[in-house]
Amino acid sequence: MDDRQQPSRRYRKFGSRAAERSTARRLTWMRLTRTIVLGTVAAIAAVIYLGRQYGVDPEVILDFLAASALFVGGLVIAGLVGTVLLFGLRKLLKNRG
Repeated sequence: MDDRQQPSRRYRKFGSRAAERSTARRLTWMRLTRTIVLGTVAAIAAVIYLGRQYGVDPEVILDFLAASALFVGGLVIAGLVGTVLLFGLRKLLKNRG
């Protein structure tokens, strides 16, 4: 039998290639989420540790972290608003033409 006619064992395990792609995509998102969370925790821990090493008050460190989180959140919101506006404009121009 030809390789194209007989599915590999790997594909039989998932049922189909589409199911395998779906599973792989979900695993990729789970890994990305885990990496983002671990990176955030490590960055916060590093800032707190360095603040303690240099004798900075914990309140100042927490204020700095809060300001940083607000700044990053503002950038995320601005990006989302820009994306929605671009897609809306694209859809509006597509409907006219």
